[in-house]
Amino acid sequence: MTLDAHVQDAIPTHPLRSGDAGAGDAAVAGSDADVGGQDSAGDAADRPEVTEPPAPGGAVPGYRPPAGDVWTAPAAGPPAGTPPPAAPPLHALGQTPTEQGWGWVQAFWGLVLGLGPTALLYGLTYSPGDETTGADAQVTVTSGILLLVSSAISYGWDYFAAWFFSGRLVRDKWRAWGFRKPTAAFFWVIPVTLFATYSVSYVNEIVFHPEEQDIVQAFPPTTGGIALFAIVAVVMAPLAEELYFRGFLFTGFANSWGWGWGAVVSATVFSLAHTQLTLFFPLFALGFGLAWVYRHTGSLWTSITLHAVFNAVSVLAWALTT
Repeated sequence: MTLDAHVQDAIPTHPLRSGDAGAGDAAVAGSDADVGGQDSAGDAADRPEVTEPPAPGGAVPGYRPPAGDVWTAPAAGPPAGTPPPAAPPLHALGQTPTEQGWGWVQAFWGLVLGLGPTALLYGLTYSPGDETTGADAQVTVTSGILLLVSSAISYGWDYFAAWFFSGRLVRDKWRAWGFRKPTAAFFWVIPVTLFATYSVSYVNEIVFHPEEQDIVQAFPPTTGGIALFAIVAVVMAPLAEELYFRGFLFTGFANSWGWGWGAVVSATVFSLAHTQLTLFFPLFALGFGLAWVYRHTGSLWTSITLHAVFNAVSVLAWALTT
């Protein structure tokens, strides 16, 4: 019987008496209790049992989450003091330009921008009849300082070209240029490359009898001149030239053509940039060796160290024989 039926039976057709009213109220209350009990029993049968979810990190034996209401414990974070994960390593030389950030196209235009003005100026001012030797030229400490300043400007322009065509294209330009910790091969690739380079220089000396490099004749054989020469040759040149020729040019060419052709092209440009054809082969051997040690150790610091040692030996030999 429904609630409406109980209510209809409880409505009197004559004036209420106190006893009848009490009986009717009791009947209605009893009927409500019966209906409520039936509804509660039905809901309980249809609804799965709900229990408290287990505390994060713990487990309650025999607990099964209700269907459609699966509870998942939150993932625990790393313990306090855990160092952040290391950055993914850079792609190896010789892979596609998009992975490293630049290829032969950027390297070519960086070459044009970086060395083009210097080559143009040299071509406009060069005259074989105007060449002088160190004895004929006016060489002073002041002229050495001027050369140091002009070298700094030239190296700064090369850096701008490298940055414009590569550095601004990558997230970490210093790491992309090779300023990373070298491998243990650092300790043997340098002497091996020095031996090979000096062997080529010895043969070239016998065949071509080259003169000293022009930069050697730009410093006076005095204490101040030697100091200035050392600053330019042992400090400035290795840092700036390795960043430009190996960190930028060699990397760009190697990304597109492989490390071998990248080394050949960058070494050729490196040798020609010194504008002394009688020393082309020793300088080419040095440039190729610098690219090889960079690739073998994964660090431009190896190339910088090798370049600095090679130039330091040259400065020392010049100082002792002048």
